[in-house]
Amino acid sequence: MSLFQIYGFRDDVYNGGLPKLNNSNLNTSKTNYVKDRLYKISDINLKELIEQLIVESTNINDAIAQLNDVLAHDSVRLSFSNDAIVWEGIKIDPKIENEAVFKDNEKKVIDNINSAKVSILVAMAWFTNKKIKEALDRKRQEGLRIELVIYKDGVNSVHGVDLTNFDSIEIRGTRGGFMHNKFCVIDNQKVLTGSYNWTTNAESRNDENVLVTTDNATATKYSVEFRRLKPLI
Repeated sequence: MSLFQIYGFRDDVYNGGLPKLNNSNLNTSKTNYVKDRLYKISDINLKELIEQLIVESTNINDAIAQLNDVLAHDSVRLSFSNDAIVWEGIKIDPKIENEAVFKDNEKKVIDNINSAKVSILVAMAWFTNKKIKEALDRKRQEGLRIELVIYKDGVNSVHGVDLTNFDSIEIRGTRGGFMHNKFCVIDNQKVLTGSYNWTTNAESRNDENVLVTTDNATATKYSVEFRRLKPLI
């Protein structure tokens, strides 16, 4: 139900059972609920839902193969090329929005974390900002999937936030140098990146920037890179 709340059915509430369909007094089965919502969902939202399911699967190629069996009836085919999901057989105008931020970066990060509905993936070199950590923790308690990769060094060890309750790892880097990334992927739809580390110095002393981009193709590429840094297995 949480997925359909994101993609256009925000009034759906589980209250001892799924919402009644078509003014019926009969209980709704999961199968009928999913069928009803899929029939009513908009084309652009359905595309975003499918892409989210693919990226969050344990095996992207297997997920695409299974979906292609279903989509073949409509002469639609999916492929995965250059770390992006490619649609063949349909044309949907992509929704792309970009916002550059140079002050109040902490607030911008927290506002976007608060907007998350399903998942938050974070690769952050240094993470000492307790307010941002508290925002993540609230989302964790709401049931969102939150994963983090941070740089393994003395700054994070001594001054870093407590990530004990999170699905997180520390790494030195994959090429012999630093894990110097600074990005966050929200719901596989939005990416926050830029110079801004999630630290108190970055917020109170440094000249920093955050770029917020809403673009499924870009978000997919960042999600794939995150999974390279933090494999599921």
